[in-house]
Amino acid sequence: MAQQGYGEANGKVILIGEHAVTFGEPAIAIPFTTGRVRALIESLNVNESSYIKSEVYDGELTYAPEHLKSVITRFINEYHIQTPIKVSIDTNLPPSRGLGSSAAMAVAFVRASFDYLNKPLSDEMLIEEANWAERIAHGKPSGIDTQTIVSNKPVWFQNGVVTTLKPLDLNGYMVVIDTGIRGSTKQAVEDVHHLCKADSSYLSYVEHIGKLVHEARDSIEHHNFEQLASVFDLCQENLRTLTVSHEKIEQLLTISKAQGAIAGKLTGGGRGGSMIVLASTIDVAEKIAQSAQSLGAHHTWIEYLGG
Repeated sequence: MAQQGYGEANGKVILIGEHAVTFGEPAIAIPFTTGRVRALIESLNVNESSYIKSEVYDGELTYAPEHLKSVITRFINEYHIQTPIKVSIDTNLPPSRGLGSSAAMAVAFVRASFDYLNKPLSDEMLIEEANWAERIAHGKPSGIDTQTIVSNKPVWFQNGVVTTLKPLDLNGYMVVIDTGIRGSTKQAVEDVHHLCKADSSYLSYVEHIGKLVHEARDSIEHHNFEQLASVFDLCQENLRTLTVSHEKIEQLLTISKAQGAIAGKLTGGGRGGSMIVLASTIDVAEKIAQSAQSLGAHHTWIEYLGG
């Protein structure tokens, strides 16, 4: 019988604080439980070649993209895996959308690898191993994605320090929308820094986002969904001024509000990527998702924020 190991992980969403966090302001990230990655490792016959089956690559390990090949080869070498293996990765998280897909893949694979070895896995070891894989994908990850995904709780992130917050308990829904436009977080972050360097008055918008993150935390602690909504709209105004919104995001915000959304904003790097919209009821959330898809959104997910 083939040896097997299985692991899974959900994604993450930056609730508020994107871009400002790169200036030392805080940010809040939350688990994205409807977006998932599942990883399965199976032993093969000795005369077969190690193999990866995924949406981004389906073929022998030898010819795999570097970020996949490095992580799996390290596992084989580190733990002296003698037999060839097949690694299957299944996900509904699109890449480069700010939803933590690479961190979720790393966490799922590490969980699968330790399950394959039948070894215990602490959260500390999981974070360490997953961050190694994240460095292959991103160079210098902040750590916020991995920490949020492993803890499966909201986190407060500032200047490299991560603090776990209480689970959300808000009477409302969040619609996550993949605009279908691939954003470049690296370019957007660089542009905002150049903008602020060229004209220091733009720093006031960065600082205002930082204040809004504190207000968002207060909204969460007092279970005030309406206050969080007003914070969202103010944050989006600041992000728009910092040039990281996109006409598709604005178009989707307009149609979402016409369907009854109470607020919305981009999430992550912006200029495409993903956005989050708040709705008071599941009916409104479903209408928002349908209207977004009719406008060309690639994916939509609905999350209840009541825990």
